[in-house]
Amino acid sequence: MSATADQQTDPEAENEYCVQNPEQCEEIWLFHEILVSQRRLEGAASGSSETILEVRKSSVDRLDKVLGTVPGVGLFRRADSRTAHPTTQGLSMRGVGANGAGRVLVTLDGVPLNDPFGGWIYWSSLNSLDVGDAVVRKGGSPGAFGAQALAGQVDLRSTTLRDAYDGARGWLGSDDSKNIGVRYVKEFKGGSLALSGGYFDTNGDYLLAENQRGSVDVRAASETAYIGINGGYEFEDAYVVGHVRYFKEDRVNGLSLAVNETEALDASLTVTGYADAFDWELITYYRTRDFANVFASARDDRTTERAVLDQFDVPAWGAGVLARVQFDGVEFGMDGRRMSGETNERFRNLGAGFTRQRRAGGDQWTLGFYGEYSHEADWGALSATLRYDRWRTYSGVRDEYNIEDGFPGFASPDRSDLVPNRKGGGWTGRVGYERALTGAIDMRAAAYKTWRLPTLNEYYRPFRVVNDITEANPNLTPETLYGAEIGFDYEPLNTVKLSATYYRNWLKDGVGNVTIGFGPGFFPLGGFVPDGGVLRQRANVDESITDGIELDAMLELETHWTLSASYLYARARITKFDAMPELIGKHPVQTPRHTATVRAAYSGDGWDMNIEGRYAGGQYDDDLNTRRLDAIFTVNAGARYDISGSFTLTAQMENLFDAKVVSAVTADGLETLAQRRFWRIGLEASF
Repeated sequence: MSATADQQTDPEAENEYCVQNPEQCEEIWLFHEILVSQRRLEGAASGSSETILEVRKSSVDRLDKVLGTVPGVGLFRRADSRTAHPTTQGLSMRGVGANGAGRVLVTLDGVPLNDPFGGWIYWSSLNSLDVGDAVVRKGGSPGAFGAQALAGQVDLRSTTLRDAYDGARGWLGSDDSKNIGVRYVKEFKGGSLALSGGYFDTNGDYLLAENQRGSVDVRAASETAYIGINGGYEFEDAYVVGHVRYFKEDRVNGLSLAVNETEALDASLTVTGYADAFDWELITYYRTRDFANVFASARDDRTTERAVLDQFDVPAWGAGVLARVQFDGVEFGMDGRRMSGETNERFRNLGAGFTRQRRAGGDQWTLGFYGEYSHEADWGALSATLRYDRWRTYSGVRDEYNIEDGFPGFASPDRSDLVPNRKGGGWTGRVGYERALTGAIDMRAAAYKTWRLPTLNEYYRPFRVVNDITEANPNLTPETLYGAEIGFDYEPLNTVKLSATYYRNWLKDGVGNVTIGFGPGFFPLGGFVPDGGVLRQRANVDESITDGIELDAMLELETHWTLSASYLYARARITKFDAMPELIGKHPVQTPRHTATVRAAYSGDGWDMNIEGRYAGGQYDDDLNTRRLDAIFTVNAGARYDISGSFTLTAQMENLFDAKVVSAVTADGLETLAQRRFWRIGLEASF
């Protein structure tokens, strides 16, 4: 590289030097592009539907709510990550049957974020100062990390190391909430180092309406803290980026005994290399989770409470690697991941304390190899992906003890299930095509087959919500999704964009919670189920089909206003289930047929303002479709004003009119509320 050290650390000097010496600047521009974009090598994604969301200027403060502006994208239930139990924070997309684990791969600069034990995402661990934008790719993606991207992928892209937002933000809000985040970037010859951290604390809101609360109901308080290091360094023909993040969270889930806590550590290393004949990338990552959780039940007209399941130690870890090589429109790659986890829990509390203890868990790995080809010609752009995966679940255990017999490890279990090792493999793939029909109209189409291995949580960990008990199932088989879509994009001007997409998905062996008994009574599988409670077990549903239509529109006005609207129609239904034919024709849980977002944004004269409305149609909270949740419409608004080049005032209001949002309902009509009205006012400072 011919530039001086000063030119390497001054983008304007680089640009001036390269304009005068273009023949010497190929590496400089390459280095600058890697530092600034921090993107993975582009894959073959012709025919895909893609949405890019700007994170920092959103009218909501949580990344899961930013993603929720895309119709059909959201958590398992309507509750956002501020109040949702961590185990329900998996991301779903396009109405392909929501579940707690989620069916969408979420990455940060290409590194998977899905929990190694349960597949959910700790959204509160992500510092919005570190995330520049989010790329939402709808539809199955069997390429890199294809074992997890069943229904789609969300790639969170870091704020750039070089041109980073370097400063602090803090705000105060409803429910005595407070948040502060900082980010500091140090540049040096050949690279940069970014340090970031933050703290969030809130008293939270009540999860039940006042007329349903009792003396034992408390606010859903939470406290989180996180710190991260993100560094990059340029070698002669490669660039290395490393991440280390630590996160801790404590929550109270509506009852004083219903608490959970998490400690998490994530580390990753990405090396991107460029050579004359090919480009390559290597990603490695490791993460640990230490989780503890108590489920409690209110009794005596909600004047007393009792702990009913104490998951006092749920450790898990995961590791993975992705290697990719690209040349002449061809990519070859392999990825592997290894997960291990277990739950240690006390259960069966009939009033005098827990009498039983359980240890359940296991290990699993997946290993995949794939090839992608892309080609552009006068007749259009074509891409094709073929992938083969192997998987194995092993070392499964479910031992139960009577606590009075002695400490587990010294006493023999009185129940020890035989959990056989299982393995398998299969082919998946994708074909995509797009072409310009006219100067303003583009057509795109894709067909794909993807798969997902059930998580360790789904295999081994039972859980309880109020009086509804859900048992694990170590005999689950992998899910498979077949999909096809076709869409058209119309852009007569840079300021006008319209698009429409039709898709159909066939989900085979989708994992769902299936009702197998009603309380009160004892069941060999789940123990005692109280009056009004339900016993469910995770099971593979033979087939469900979703037909969907996506519509998007955007108009930029000369008055600095931008108007946009998005709509999703998703008709999902169970079409085959030999074990329970009475469920055929039922809707998958937590899957509305209609969702829509309308938004108006203004940018000019130092102001950034927006207001948006979100609609979600009615949906069901149970597999039998007896517990229906009404449609909702919420309004969010936000504003930012640049006081100077260094300070910005911010103000946001979520659910402006405090619309009632029910995220869950019990058999006796007890409604869990979510997305309560929330305001915040803050200040951002850049260094």
